[in-house]
Amino acid sequence: MGRGLGIYDPATNRWRIRQDIGPGSNPDRLTVHALCQGMDGRIWIGTPDGLFWCDPKTDRIQYWPLSRNRPNPVRMNQLQTDQQGRIWAQTRQGLFWINPAKGQTKRLQLRGLNATIQPSDRLHSTFYVDQTGNVWISGIDFLVKTDTSGRVFQTYTLANGLRADHIFGIIDDVRGHIWLGTDEQLHELIPAGSGTKSGHFQYYNKANGLFDNTQFKLISRDRQGRLFMGYAGAFNYWKPENLRQNNVPPPVVITHIRINNQPRPVSQSIQLQPGETTLAIDFAALNFSQPEKNRYAYQLVGFDPEWVATDDRTATYTNLEPGQYSFRVKAANNDGIWNVPGATLAVEVVPPYWKTNWFRLLAGLILASILYGIYWYRGQQRQRLERIRDRIATDLHDDMGSTLSSIRIFSDVVQLQIASTAPEAVPILQRISASATALSESMQDIIWTIQTKHDRLEDVVTRMREFGLKMAEAKGIVFQMQVSDQFEKTRLNVEQRRNVYLIFKESINNAVKYANPSQINVLLTIEVGKQLHLIIKDDGQGFDPETVQSGNGLINLHKRAREIRGTLTLTAKPGAGTEIELLTRL
Repeated sequence: MGRGLGIYDPATNRWRIRQDIGPGSNPDRLTVHALCQGMDGRIWIGTPDGLFWCDPKTDRIQYWPLSRNRPNPVRMNQLQTDQQGRIWAQTRQGLFWINPAKGQTKRLQLRGLNATIQPSDRLHSTFYVDQTGNVWISGIDFLVKTDTSGRVFQTYTLANGLRADHIFGIIDDVRGHIWLGTDEQLHELIPAGSGTKSGHFQYYNKANGLFDNTQFKLISRDRQGRLFMGYAGAFNYWKPENLRQNNVPPPVVITHIRINNQPRPVSQSIQLQPGETTLAIDFAALNFSQPEKNRYAYQLVGFDPEWVATDDRTATYTNLEPGQYSFRVKAANNDGIWNVPGATLAVEVVPPYWKTNWFRLLAGLILASILYGIYWYRGQQRQRLERIRDRIATDLHDDMGSTLSSIRIFSDVVQLQIASTAPEAVPILQRISASATALSESMQDIIWTIQTKHDRLEDVVTRMREFGLKMAEAKGIVFQMQVSDQFEKTRLNVEQRRNVYLIFKESINNAVKYANPSQINVLLTIEVGKQLHLIIKDDGQGFDPETVQSGNGLINLHKRAREIRGTLTLTAKPGAGTEIELLTRL
Protein backbone atom coordinates (compact mmCIF):
# COMPACT_ATOMS: atom_id res chain seq x y z
CA MET A 1 0.00 0.00 0.00
CA GLY A 2 1.05 3.61 -0.43
CA ARG A 3 1.97 6.16 2.27
CA GLY A 4 3.11 3.60 4.82
CA LEU A 5 2.54 0.17 6.37
CA GLY A 6 -1.04 -0.61 7.43
CA ILE A 7 -1.49 -2.80 10.56
CA TYR A 8 -4.91 -4.23 11.38
CA ASP A 9 -5.86 -5.27 14.92
CA PRO A 10 -8.84 -7.69 14.77
CA ALA A 11 -9.38 -7.36 18.54
CA THR A 12 -10.17 -3.64 18.24
CA ASN A 13 -11.16 -3.71 14.57
CA ARG A 14 -8.84 -0.77 13.94
CA TRP A 15 -6.11 0.12 11.48
CA ARG A 16 -2.96 2.06 12.19
CA ILE A 17 -0.42 3.28 9.65
CA ARG A 18 3.33 3.04 10.26
CA GLN A 19 5.31 5.65 8.34
CA ASP A 20 8.55 5.37 10.26
CA ILE A 21 10.09 2.75 7.96
CA GLY A 22 13.74 3.57 7.63
CA PRO A 23 15.60 6.64 8.79
CA GLY A 24 14.45 9.87 7.21
CA SER A 25 11.66 8.17 5.28
CA ASN A 26 9.29 10.42 3.34
CA PRO A 27 5.61 9.45 3.98
CA ASP A 28 4.61 10.82 0.56
CA ARG A 29 6.96 8.43 -1.21
CA LEU A 30 6.70 5.50 1.15
CA THR A 31 5.27 2.42 -0.62
CA VAL A 32 5.20 -1.17 0.49
CA HIS A 33 5.55 -3.58 -2.45
CA ALA A 34 5.74 -6.93 -0.70
CA LEU A 35 5.20 -8.58 2.70
CA CYS A 36 5.94 -12.02 4.12
CA GLN A 37 6.20 -13.55 7.58
CA GLY A 38 9.26 -15.47 8.68
CA MET A 39 9.18 -18.61 10.79
CA ASP A 40 10.34 -16.61 13.82
CA GLY A 41 7.29 -14.33 13.56
CA ARG A 42 9.05 -11.34 12.07
CA ILE A 43 7.31 -9.46 9.27
CA TRP A 44 9.52 -8.73 6.26
CA ILE A 45 8.74 -5.57 4.33
CA GLY A 46 9.80 -4.84 0.74
CA THR A 47 9.89 -1.22 -0.36
CA PRO A 48 11.53 0.88 -3.11
CA ASP A 49 14.09 1.89 -0.48
CA GLY A 50 15.16 -1.61 0.44
CA LEU A 51 14.25 -4.51 2.75
CA PHE A 52 13.02 -4.06 6.33
CA TRP A 53 11.73 -6.34 9.07
CA CYS A 54 9.36 -5.70 11.94
CA ASP A 55 9.27 -7.60 15.25
CA PRO A 56 5.61 -7.66 16.41
CA LYS A 57 6.78 -8.17 20.01
CA THR A 58 8.74 -4.95 20.16
CA ASP A 59 6.90 -3.19 17.33
CA ARG A 60 10.31 -2.09 16.06
CA ILE A 61 11.20 -1.82 12.36
CA GLN A 62 14.80 -2.30 11.19
CA TYR A 63 16.64 -2.17 7.85
CA TRP A 64 18.26 -5.32 6.41
CA PRO A 65 21.11 -4.57 3.98
CA LEU A 66 21.45 -7.05 1.14
CA SER A 67 25.17 -6.44 0.75
CA ARG A 68 27.88 -4.36 2.26
CA ASN A 69 28.99 -3.59 -1.29
CA ARG A 70 25.59 -2.04 -2.03
CA PRO A 71 25.11 0.84 0.42
CA ASN A 72 22.36 2.36 -1.73
CA PRO A 73 18.83 1.01 -1.25
CA VAL A 74 17.67 -1.76 -3.62
CA ARG A 75 14.08 -1.86 -4.82
CA MET A 76 12.13 -4.90 -3.58
CA ASN A 77 9.59 -6.51 -5.94
CA GLN A 78 8.60 -9.81 -4.31
CA LEU A 79 9.17 -11.69 -1.04
CA GLN A 80 8.61 -15.32 0.02
CA THR A 81 9.46 -17.58 2.97
CA ASP A 82 10.54 -21.15 2.13
CA GLN A 83 10.25 -24.36 4.17
CA GLN A 84 13.73 -23.81 5.65
CA GLY A 85 12.81 -20.41 7.09
CA ARG A 86 14.83 -18.46 4.54
CA ILE A 87 13.50 -15.22 3.12
CA TRP A 88 13.67 -14.88 -0.67
CA ALA A 89 13.73 -11.40 -2.16
CA GLN A 90 13.41 -10.49 -5.82
CA THR A 91 15.02 -7.17 -6.66
CA ARG A 92 16.24 -5.23 -9.66
CA GLN A 93 19.70 -6.51 -8.79
CA GLY A 94 18.65 -10.17 -8.92
CA LEU A 95 17.24 -12.83 -6.61
CA PHE A 96 18.57 -13.06 -3.02
CA TRP A 97 17.97 -15.43 -0.13
CA ILE A 98 18.37 -14.47 3.52
CA ASN A 99 18.96 -16.66 6.57
CA PRO A 100 17.79 -14.45 9.46
CA ALA A 101 19.03 -16.86 12.13
CA LYS A 102 22.60 -16.76 10.82
CA GLY A 103 22.52 -13.25 9.43
CA GLN A 104 23.44 -14.51 5.94
CA THR A 105 22.49 -12.92 2.62
CA LYS A 106 23.42 -14.42 -0.75
CA ARG A 107 22.54 -13.74 -4.33
CA LEU A 108 21.35 -16.69 -6.43
CA GLN A 109 23.49 -17.16 -9.54
CA LEU A 110 22.01 -19.37 -12.28
CA ARG A 111 24.37 -22.09 -13.55
CA GLY A 112 23.80 -24.19 -16.68
CA LEU A 113 21.33 -21.84 -18.31
CA ASN A 114 20.26 -22.78 -21.84
CA ALA A 115 22.53 -21.12 -24.40
CA THR A 116 19.50 -20.04 -26.47
CA ILE A 117 18.47 -17.60 -23.71
CA GLN A 118 20.05 -14.23 -24.42
CA PRO A 119 21.59 -12.15 -21.61
CA SER A 120 18.88 -9.50 -22.05
CA ASP A 121 16.26 -12.19 -21.35
CA ARG A 122 17.69 -12.98 -17.92
CA LEU A 123 15.77 -10.16 -16.30
CA HIS A 124 13.65 -12.02 -13.77
CA SER A 125 9.96 -11.18 -13.86
CA THR A 126 8.89 -13.42 -10.94
CA PHE A 127 9.98 -16.44 -8.90
CA TYR A 128 8.55 -19.11 -6.62
CA VAL A 129 10.02 -21.62 -4.17
CA ASP A 130 7.81 -24.73 -4.25
CA GLN A 131 7.01 -27.15 -1.42
CA THR A 132 9.88 -29.46 -2.36
CA GLY A 133 12.51 -26.70 -2.28
CA ASN A 134 12.87 -26.16 -6.03
CA VAL A 135 13.16 -22.58 -7.22
CA TRP A 136 11.17 -21.54 -10.31
CA ILE A 137 12.40 -18.37 -12.01
CA SER A 138 10.85 -16.72 -15.05
CA GLY A 139 12.06 -14.14 -17.52
CA ILE A 140 11.22 -13.02 -21.04
CA ASP A 141 10.12 -16.15 -22.96
CA PHE A 142 11.54 -18.64 -20.47
CA LEU A 143 10.97 -20.51 -17.21
CA VAL A 144 13.69 -22.42 -15.37
CA LYS A 145 13.68 -24.89 -12.50
CA THR A 146 16.74 -24.73 -10.22
CA ASP A 147 17.86 -25.83 -6.78
CA THR A 148 18.66 -23.33 -4.04
CA SER A 149 22.28 -23.12 -5.25
CA GLY A 150 21.23 -21.91 -8.71
CA ARG A 151 21.91 -25.12 -10.66
CA VAL A 152 19.40 -25.28 -13.54
CA PHE A 153 17.56 -28.60 -13.90
CA GLN A 154 15.04 -27.76 -16.61
CA THR A 155 14.38 -24.92 -19.03
CA TYR A 156 11.03 -24.19 -20.70
CA THR A 157 10.77 -21.84 -23.66
CA LEU A 158 8.43 -21.18 -26.57
CA ALA A 159 10.05 -24.16 -28.27
CA ASN A 160 8.96 -26.78 -25.72
CA GLY A 161 5.54 -25.77 -24.44
CA LEU A 162 5.61 -22.24 -23.07
CA ARG A 163 3.13 -20.03 -24.94
CA ALA A 164 3.68 -16.69 -23.18
CA ASP A 165 6.31 -14.00 -23.32
CA HIS A 166 5.85 -12.90 -19.68
CA ILE A 167 4.95 -14.77 -16.50
CA PHE A 168 3.45 -12.76 -13.64
CA GLY A 169 2.62 -15.42 -11.08
CA ILE A 170 3.91 -18.88 -10.14
CA ILE A 171 2.54 -21.31 -7.54
CA ASP A 172 2.25 -25.05 -6.97
CA ASP A 173 -0.82 -27.03 -5.92
CA VAL A 174 -1.07 -29.91 -3.45
CA ARG A 175 -0.14 -32.41 -6.20
CA GLY A 176 3.05 -30.54 -7.10
CA HIS A 177 1.74 -29.18 -10.40
CA ILE A 178 3.08 -25.73 -11.26
CA TRP A 179 0.57 -23.01 -12.25
CA LEU A 180 1.64 -19.94 -14.25
CA GLY A 181 -0.30 -16.71 -14.64
CA THR A 182 0.89 -15.25 -17.97
CA ASP A 183 0.04 -12.75 -20.67
CA GLU A 184 -1.23 -15.66 -22.84
CA GLN A 185 -3.53 -18.09 -20.99
CA LEU A 186 -3.18 -19.83 -17.66
CA HIS A 187 -0.55 -22.59 -17.81
CA GLU A 188 -0.51 -25.81 -15.79
CA LEU A 189 2.86 -27.60 -15.89
CA ILE A 190 2.80 -31.27 -14.95
CA PRO A 191 6.30 -31.96 -13.57
CA ALA A 192 8.41 -34.87 -14.76
CA GLY A 193 7.57 -38.16 -13.06
CA SER A 194 3.87 -37.31 -12.62
CA GLY A 195 2.41 -39.85 -15.06
CA THR A 196 2.03 -40.18 -18.80
CA LYS A 197 1.69 -36.43 -19.38
CA SER A 198 4.65 -35.43 -17.20
CA GLY A 199 6.74 -32.55 -18.47
CA HIS A 200 3.83 -31.15 -20.52
CA PHE A 201 1.62 -28.09 -20.25
CA GLN A 202 -2.14 -27.75 -20.00
CA TYR A 203 -3.68 -24.40 -21.01
CA TYR A 204 -6.80 -22.62 -19.76
CA ASN A 205 -8.54 -19.53 -21.06
CA LYS A 206 -11.93 -17.84 -21.15
CA ALA A 207 -13.44 -20.93 -22.74
CA ASN A 208 -12.64 -22.78 -19.51
CA GLY A 209 -14.34 -20.16 -17.33
CA LEU A 210 -11.57 -17.62 -16.68
CA PHE A 211 -12.50 -13.96 -16.77
CA ASP A 212 -9.64 -13.16 -19.13
CA ASN A 213 -6.89 -14.87 -21.10
CA THR A 214 -4.30 -12.57 -19.55
CA GLN A 215 -3.31 -12.72 -15.87
CA PHE A 216 -1.22 -9.86 -14.50
CA LYS A 217 -1.52 -10.74 -10.79
CA LEU A 218 0.07 -13.26 -8.50
CA ILE A 219 -1.67 -16.58 -7.87
CA SER A 220 -2.56 -17.45 -4.24
CA ARG A 221 -3.34 -20.76 -2.51
CA ASP A 222 -5.44 -21.13 0.64
CA ARG A 223 -5.17 -23.83 3.31
CA GLN A 224 -7.69 -26.02 1.54
CA GLY A 225 -5.52 -26.09 -1.59
CA ARG A 226 -7.74 -23.81 -3.67
CA LEU A 227 -6.01 -21.42 -6.06
CA PHE A 228 -7.10 -17.79 -6.50
CA MET A 229 -6.46 -15.54 -9.51
CA GLY A 230 -7.41 -11.85 -9.36
CA TYR A 231 -8.58 -9.55 -12.14
CA ALA A 232 -9.86 -5.99 -12.26
CA GLY A 233 -13.18 -6.18 -10.42
CA ALA A 234 -13.30 -10.01 -10.25
CA PHE A 235 -11.40 -13.15 -9.34
CA ASN A 236 -11.42 -16.85 -10.21
CA TYR A 237 -10.80 -19.70 -7.82
CA TRP A 238 -10.62 -23.45 -8.36
CA LYS A 239 -9.43 -26.63 -6.74
CA PRO A 240 -6.96 -28.18 -9.20
CA GLU A 241 -7.55 -31.81 -8.27
CA ASN A 242 -11.29 -31.38 -8.94
CA LEU A 243 -10.77 -30.20 -12.54
CA ARG A 244 -12.16 -32.87 -14.81
CA GLN A 245 -9.90 -34.04 -17.62
CA ASN A 246 -11.15 -35.27 -20.97
CA ASN A 247 -9.42 -38.64 -21.09
CA VAL A 248 -11.31 -39.98 -24.10
CA PRO A 249 -9.17 -40.17 -27.26
CA PRO A 250 -11.09 -38.46 -30.06
CA PRO A 251 -12.16 -40.56 -33.06
CA VAL A 252 -10.38 -39.45 -36.22
CA VAL A 253 -12.06 -39.58 -39.64
CA ILE A 254 -11.09 -38.62 -43.18
CA THR A 255 -13.82 -36.29 -44.39
CA HIS A 256 -12.88 -35.37 -47.97
CA ILE A 257 -10.47 -36.47 -50.70
CA ARG A 258 -9.64 -34.28 -53.70
CA ILE A 259 -7.44 -35.21 -56.67
CA ASN A 260 -6.48 -32.35 -58.99
CA ASN A 261 -9.07 -30.34 -57.02
CA GLN A 262 -11.82 -32.78 -57.99
CA PRO A 263 -13.71 -34.56 -55.17
CA ARG A 264 -13.44 -38.32 -54.86
CA PRO A 265 -15.49 -40.69 -52.69
CA VAL A 266 -13.96 -41.37 -49.27
CA SER A 267 -12.84 -45.00 -49.04
CA GLN A 268 -10.11 -47.14 -47.53
CA SER A 269 -7.84 -46.63 -50.54
CA ILE A 270 -7.33 -44.20 -53.39
CA GLN A 271 -5.51 -44.49 -56.71
CA LEU A 272 -3.83 -41.67 -58.66
CA GLN A 273 -3.57 -42.20 -62.39
CA PRO A 274 -0.84 -40.66 -64.59
CA GLY A 275 -1.47 -36.92 -64.88
CA GLU A 276 -3.16 -36.70 -61.46
CA THR A 277 -0.49 -34.76 -59.61
CA THR A 278 -2.26 -33.13 -56.63
CA LEU A 279 -3.76 -34.97 -53.66
CA ALA A 280 -5.60 -33.15 -50.83
CA ILE A 281 -6.96 -34.99 -47.79
CA ASP A 282 -9.27 -33.39 -45.19
CA PHE A 283 -9.64 -34.92 -41.74
CA ALA A 284 -11.31 -34.13 -38.41
CA ALA A 285 -11.29 -35.19 -34.76
CA LEU A 286 -14.77 -35.92 -33.39
CA ASN A 287 -14.23 -34.09 -30.13
CA PHE A 288 -16.71 -31.27 -29.50
CA SER A 289 -15.50 -30.21 -26.06
CA GLN A 290 -13.52 -27.07 -26.89
CA PRO A 291 -12.79 -28.32 -30.41
CA GLU A 292 -10.60 -25.32 -31.11
CA LYS A 293 -7.99 -27.03 -28.89
CA ASN A 294 -7.88 -30.19 -30.99
CA ARG A 295 -4.43 -30.95 -32.35
CA TYR A 296 -3.45 -33.07 -35.36
CA ALA A 297 -0.43 -34.87 -36.78
CA TYR A 298 -0.21 -36.70 -40.09
CA GLN A 299 2.35 -38.67 -42.07
CA LEU A 300 2.44 -40.09 -45.57
CA VAL A 301 4.48 -43.22 -44.98
CA GLY A 302 6.94 -43.55 -47.84
CA PHE A 303 7.19 -39.79 -48.33
CA ASP A 304 7.21 -37.92 -44.99
CA PRO A 305 10.24 -38.90 -42.87
CA GLU A 306 8.35 -38.10 -39.65
CA TRP A 307 5.01 -36.89 -38.31
CA VAL A 308 3.88 -33.40 -39.35
CA ALA A 309 2.20 -31.53 -36.47
CA THR A 310 -0.52 -29.08 -37.50
CA ASP A 311 -3.61 -27.21 -36.37
CA ASP A 312 -4.96 -27.30 -39.91
CA ARG A 313 -7.23 -30.14 -41.01
CA THR A 314 -5.90 -30.58 -44.54
CA ALA A 315 -2.81 -32.34 -45.92
CA THR A 316 -1.76 -31.65 -49.51
CA TYR A 317 0.78 -33.50 -51.64
CA THR A 318 1.93 -32.82 -55.20
CA ASN A 319 3.94 -34.74 -57.80
CA LEU A 320 4.29 -37.95 -55.81
CA GLU A 321 6.57 -40.56 -57.30
CA PRO A 322 4.86 -43.77 -58.46
CA GLY A 323 4.49 -46.35 -55.73
CA GLN A 324 2.51 -47.49 -52.68
CA TYR A 325 1.94 -45.08 -49.76
CA SER A 326 -0.01 -45.11 -46.51
CA PHE A 327 -1.52 -41.87 -45.21
CA ARG A 328 -1.91 -41.80 -41.40
CA VAL A 329 -3.50 -39.09 -39.27
CA LYS A 330 -3.91 -38.90 -35.50
CA ALA A 331 -5.49 -36.28 -33.24
CA ALA A 332 -5.52 -35.07 -29.64
CA ASN A 333 -8.51 -33.67 -27.75
CA ASN A 334 -8.70 -30.44 -25.77
CA ASP A 335 -6.73 -31.99 -22.89
CA GLY A 336 -3.98 -33.41 -25.07
CA ILE A 337 -5.16 -37.05 -25.10
CA TRP A 338 -4.05 -38.57 -28.42
CA ASN A 339 -5.80 -41.14 -30.53
CA VAL A 340 -2.58 -42.81 -31.67
CA PRO A 341 -4.02 -45.34 -34.17
CA GLY A 342 -6.02 -42.56 -35.83
CA ALA A 343 -7.19 -43.09 -39.41
CA THR A 344 -5.40 -44.67 -42.38
CA LEU A 345 -5.76 -44.29 -46.14
CA ALA A 346 -3.92 -46.46 -48.67
CA VAL A 347 -2.59 -44.40 -51.59
CA GLU A 348 -1.33 -45.86 -54.86
CA VAL A 349 0.31 -43.68 -57.49
CA VAL A 350 0.12 -45.46 -60.84
CA PRO A 351 3.22 -44.81 -62.95
CA PRO A 352 2.99 -43.71 -66.60
CA TYR A 353 3.85 -46.48 -69.02
CA TRP A 354 7.38 -45.18 -69.52
CA LYS A 355 8.05 -45.65 -65.80
CA THR A 356 6.66 -49.18 -65.54
CA ASN A 357 8.93 -52.17 -65.04
CA TRP A 358 7.72 -53.91 -68.20
CA PHE A 359 8.47 -50.81 -70.30
CA ARG A 360 11.92 -50.47 -68.75
CA LEU A 361 12.57 -54.17 -69.38
CA LEU A 362 11.37 -53.87 -72.99
CA ALA A 363 13.45 -50.73 -73.54
CA GLY A 364 16.44 -52.51 -72.06
CA LEU A 365 15.95 -55.49 -74.35
CA ILE A 366 15.60 -53.23 -77.40
CA LEU A 367 18.70 -51.27 -76.46
CA ALA A 368 20.63 -54.48 -75.81
CA SER A 369 19.46 -55.82 -79.17
CA ILE A 370 20.56 -52.64 -80.95
CA LEU A 371 23.96 -52.71 -79.26
CA TYR A 372 24.36 -56.38 -80.05
CA GLY A 373 23.32 -55.72 -83.65
CA ILE A 374 25.91 -52.99 -83.93
CA TYR A 375 28.52 -55.25 -82.36
CA TRP A 376 27.57 -58.13 -84.69
CA TYR A 377 27.58 -55.87 -87.75
CA ARG A 378 30.98 -54.44 -86.88
CA GLY A 379 32.25 -57.95 -86.30
CA GLN A 380 30.98 -59.03 -89.70
CA GLN A 381 32.53 -55.98 -91.32
CA ARG A 382 35.81 -56.62 -89.56
CA GLN A 383 35.81 -60.25 -90.68
CA ARG A 384 34.95 -59.18 -94.24
CA LEU A 385 37.78 -56.66 -94.20
CA GLU A 386 40.18 -59.25 -92.83
CA ARG A 387 39.20 -61.68 -95.62
CA ILE A 388 39.83 -58.95 -98.19
CA ARG A 389 43.21 -58.19 -96.62
CA ASP A 390 44.21 -61.83 -96.59
CA ARG A 391 43.09 -62.24 -100.25
CA ILE A 392 45.07 -59.16 -101.31
CA ALA A 393 48.13 -60.43 -99.44
CA THR A 394 47.79 -63.83 -101.10
CA ASP A 395 47.36 -62.29 -104.55
CA LEU A 396 50.35 -60.04 -104.07
CA HIS A 397 52.46 -62.91 -102.88
CA ASP A 398 51.40 -65.26 -105.65
CA ASP A 399 51.32 -62.82 -108.56
CA MET A 400 53.63 -59.91 -107.82
CA GLY A 401 56.06 -61.98 -105.77
CA SER A 402 56.48 -64.65 -108.43
CA THR A 403 56.81 -62.01 -111.14
CA LEU A 404 59.55 -60.12 -109.31
CA SER A 405 61.35 -63.38 -108.59
CA SER A 406 61.18 -64.25 -112.29
CA ILE A 407 62.62 -60.86 -113.26
CA ARG A 408 65.50 -61.31 -110.83
CA ILE A 409 66.20 -64.88 -112.03
CA PHE A 410 65.95 -63.98 -115.73
CA SER A 411 68.31 -61.02 -115.29
CA ASP A 412 70.85 -63.24 -113.55
CA VAL A 413 70.62 -65.86 -116.34
CA VAL A 414 71.02 -63.20 -119.05
CA GLN A 415 74.09 -61.87 -117.26
CA LEU A 416 75.74 -65.27 -117.50
CA GLN A 417 74.80 -65.68 -121.15
CA ILE A 418 76.01 -62.32 -122.49
CA ALA A 419 78.85 -61.57 -120.09
CA SER A 420 81.45 -62.58 -122.73
CA THR A 421 79.74 -61.17 -125.80
CA ALA A 422 78.23 -57.90 -124.43
CA PRO A 423 80.00 -56.97 -121.21
CA GLU A 424 78.66 -53.40 -121.41
CA ALA A 425 75.12 -54.70 -120.65
CA VAL A 426 76.08 -56.52 -117.44
CA PRO A 427 75.84 -53.45 -115.13
CA ILE A 428 72.37 -52.73 -116.45
CA LEU A 429 71.30 -56.30 -115.81
CA GLN A 430 72.82 -56.12 -112.29
CA ARG A 431 70.79 -52.98 -111.54
CA ILE A 432 67.67 -54.72 -112.80
CA SER A 433 68.36 -57.68 -110.49
CA ALA A 434 69.09 -55.44 -107.47
CA SER A 435 65.93 -53.37 -108.09
CA ALA A 436 63.85 -56.52 -108.40
CA THR A 437 65.36 -57.84 -105.19
CA ALA A 438 64.65 -54.53 -103.31
CA LEU A 439 61.14 -54.36 -104.73
CA SER A 440 60.55 -57.96 -103.68
CA GLU A 441 61.62 -57.14 -100.12
CA SER A 442 59.32 -54.11 -100.05
CA MET A 443 56.51 -56.27 -101.40
CA GLN A 444 57.13 -58.74 -98.57
CA ASP A 445 56.78 -55.87 -96.07
CA ILE A 446 53.49 -54.84 -97.64
CA ILE A 447 52.19 -58.40 -97.63
CA TRP A 448 53.23 -58.78 -93.97
CA THR A 449 51.43 -55.55 -93.11
CA ILE A 450 48.20 -56.58 -94.80
CA GLN A 451 47.99 -60.09 -93.33
CA THR A 452 45.58 -60.23 -90.33
CA LYS A 453 47.58 -62.87 -88.47
CA HIS A 454 50.23 -60.24 -87.70
CA ASP A 455 47.93 -57.67 -85.99
CA ARG A 456 49.45 -58.14 -82.54
CA LEU A 457 52.15 -55.78 -81.34
CA GLU A 458 54.19 -58.85 -80.46
CA ASP A 459 54.39 -59.74 -84.17
CA VAL A 460 55.56 -56.22 -85.02
CA VAL A 461 58.28 -56.43 -82.36
CA THR A 462 59.48 -59.79 -83.71
CA ARG A 463 59.78 -58.45 -87.25
CA MET A 464 61.49 -55.27 -86.00
CA ARG A 465 64.03 -57.31 -84.06
CA GLU A 466 64.73 -59.56 -87.08
CA PHE A 467 65.24 -56.60 -89.39
CA GLY A 468 67.43 -54.74 -86.92
CA LEU A 469 69.68 -57.73 -86.29
CA LYS A 470 70.02 -58.44 -90.02
CA MET A 471 71.00 -54.87 -90.86
CA ALA A 472 73.35 -54.43 -87.88
CA GLU A 473 75.17 -57.76 -88.27
CA ALA A 474 75.92 -56.99 -91.92
CA LYS A 475 77.89 -53.90 -90.79
CA GLY A 476 79.30 -55.32 -87.57
CA ILE A 477 77.11 -53.06 -85.42
CA VAL A 478 75.88 -54.07 -81.95
CA PHE A 479 72.06 -54.07 -81.94
CA GLN A 480 70.09 -54.13 -78.65
CA MET A 481 66.32 -53.98 -78.35
CA GLN A 482 64.55 -53.67 -74.98
CA VAL A 483 60.80 -54.26 -74.87
CA SER A 484 58.35 -53.96 -71.92
CA ASP A 485 56.18 -56.89 -70.82
CA GLN A 486 52.87 -55.04 -71.26
CA PHE A 487 52.43 -55.47 -75.02
CA GLU A 488 51.60 -59.18 -75.24
CA LYS A 489 47.81 -58.72 -75.70
CA THR A 490 47.99 -55.36 -77.46
CA ARG A 491 46.60 -55.25 -81.00
CA LEU A 492 47.35 -52.68 -83.70
CA ASN A 493 45.28 -51.64 -86.67
CA VAL A 494 46.75 -51.74 -90.16
CA GLU A 495 47.82 -48.09 -90.20
CA GLN A 496 49.52 -48.28 -86.82
CA ARG A 497 51.31 -51.53 -87.64
CA ARG A 498 52.49 -50.31 -91.04
CA ASN A 499 53.67 -46.86 -89.96
CA VAL A 500 55.35 -47.95 -86.72
CA TYR A 501 57.29 -50.64 -88.56
CA LEU A 502 58.24 -48.35 -91.47
CA ILE A 503 59.38 -45.58 -89.09
CA PHE A 504 61.56 -48.16 -87.34
CA LYS A 505 62.86 -49.56 -90.65
CA GLU A 506 63.69 -46.14 -92.11
CA SER A 507 65.47 -45.08 -88.90
CA ILE A 508 67.60 -48.25 -88.83
CA ASN A 509 68.45 -47.91 -92.54
CA ASN A 510 69.56 -44.29 -92.06
CA ALA A 511 71.67 -45.17 -89.02
CA VAL A 512 73.41 -48.08 -90.80
CA LYS A 513 74.01 -46.22 -94.09
CA TYR A 514 74.97 -42.73 -92.89
CA ALA A 515 75.78 -42.60 -89.16
CA ASN A 516 78.56 -45.25 -89.05
CA PRO A 517 77.64 -46.26 -85.46
CA SER A 518 79.12 -48.96 -83.32
CA GLN A 519 75.88 -49.57 -81.41
CA ILE A 520 72.15 -49.09 -81.93
CA ASN A 521 69.73 -49.22 -78.96
CA VAL A 522 65.96 -49.56 -79.28
CA LEU A 523 63.50 -49.11 -76.38
CA LEU A 524 59.78 -49.94 -76.83
CA THR A 525 57.34 -49.49 -73.92
CA ILE A 526 53.58 -49.16 -73.30
CA GLU A 527 52.98 -46.32 -70.83
CA VAL A 528 49.95 -45.19 -68.79
CA GLY A 529 46.96 -44.40 -70.99
CA LYS A 530 48.04 -46.95 -73.67
CA GLN A 531 50.74 -44.72 -75.04
CA LEU A 532 53.29 -46.48 -77.28
CA HIS A 533 56.76 -45.04 -76.71
CA LEU A 534 59.54 -45.95 -79.20
CA ILE A 535 63.11 -44.66 -78.88
CA ILE A 536 65.83 -45.46 -81.49
CA LYS A 537 69.30 -44.22 -80.53
CA ASP A 538 72.75 -44.70 -82.11
CA ASP A 539 76.25 -43.54 -81.15
CA GLY A 540 77.21 -42.61 -84.72
CA GLN A 541 78.64 -39.40 -86.13
CA GLY A 542 75.36 -37.52 -85.89
CA PHE A 543 74.56 -34.32 -87.76
CA ASP A 544 73.31 -30.79 -87.28
CA PRO A 545 69.57 -30.60 -88.11
CA GLU A 546 69.92 -26.85 -88.76
CA THR A 547 72.52 -27.24 -91.52
CA VAL A 548 71.61 -30.57 -93.09
CA GLN A 549 68.95 -30.32 -95.79
CA SER A 550 65.98 -32.55 -95.02
CA GLY A 551 65.41 -35.28 -97.58
CA ASN A 552 62.45 -37.47 -98.24
CA GLY A 553 63.50 -39.80 -95.40
CA LEU A 554 62.99 -37.30 -92.55
CA ILE A 555 59.87 -35.90 -94.19
CA ASN A 556 58.40 -39.38 -94.50
CA LEU A 557 59.15 -40.12 -90.83
CA HIS A 558 57.13 -37.10 -89.67
CA LYS A 559 54.36 -37.83 -92.15
CA ARG A 560 53.97 -41.43 -90.94
CA ALA A 561 53.86 -40.24 -87.29
CA ARG A 562 51.05 -37.80 -88.11
CA GLU A 563 49.09 -40.52 -89.91
CA ILE A 564 48.80 -42.47 -86.64
CA ARG A 565 48.18 -39.29 -84.60
CA GLY A 566 51.59 -39.43 -82.97
CA THR A 567 54.48 -37.11 -82.46
CA LEU A 568 58.05 -37.73 -83.66
CA THR A 569 61.03 -35.95 -82.15
CA LEU A 570 64.52 -36.06 -83.70
CA THR A 571 67.55 -35.13 -81.59
CA ALA A 572 70.97 -35.05 -83.27
CA LYS A 573 74.34 -33.40 -82.71
CA PRO A 574 77.61 -33.78 -84.63
CA GLY A 575 79.77 -36.42 -82.96
CA ALA A 576 77.03 -37.29 -80.37
CA GLY A 577 74.80 -39.65 -82.35
CA THR A 578 71.12 -39.45 -83.24
CA GLU A 579 67.93 -40.18 -81.26
CA ILE A 580 64.46 -40.61 -82.75
CA GLU A 581 61.48 -40.70 -80.37
CA LEU A 582 57.91 -41.69 -81.37
CA LEU A 583 54.91 -41.28 -79.05
CA THR A 584 51.42 -42.34 -80.12
CA ARG A 585 48.18 -43.57 -78.54
CA LEU A 586 47.12 -47.10 -79.38
